[in-house]
Amino acid sequence: MACPLCNGIYTGRHICTCGTPLEDTGPVTDYYGPYSPYFNLSFEAPVCVHLFSCPACGRDRHVAVPVNNEN
Repeated sequence: MACPLCNGIYTGRHICTCGTPLEDTGPVTDYYGPYSPYFNLSFEAPVCVHLFSCPACGRDRHVAVPVNNEN
């Protein structure tokens, strides 16, 4: 599976409720632990959930990005 955000193919543009563009801080699984991105890959949904953060107000937002299932 290939996430377009993780691979730099797509740069998602999301706006915070305060009007500031959100910054992609990476996949949510990166924050769980060192091996979490590789845990149960066969059972996961065909999305890569990214954490976007607002540099102005500090709000966070989870965004589910559809992945390309290339087998």
